[in-house]
Amino acid sequence: MDNFPLPFGPMSETDEELSFDAALEQLEAVVAKLESGDVGLEDAVALFEQGQKYLATCTSRLEQIERRIEELAAEPVPDRDTEPF
Repeated sequence: MDNFPLPFGPMSETDEELSFDAALEQLEAVVAKLESGDVGLEDAVALFEQGQKYLATCTSRLEQIERRIEELAAEPVPDRDTEPF
């Protein structure tokens, strides 16, 4: 059941540190494999579980980015006339 070719193996600790783009790429690969219909039921469930983990990683990264953008937007913009370059 867990004998998937990469990227379909179990998530490792480094997978949990994936960038948003890398996690999204992995999620898209899992979805494509599931949509192909070329997997049995048990393998499909394992892939779905892995996809859920990649989705959680994407969601977490988006939330982090959103918080950072909110922080940046809240910072005052320096006045060009009074701030030296």
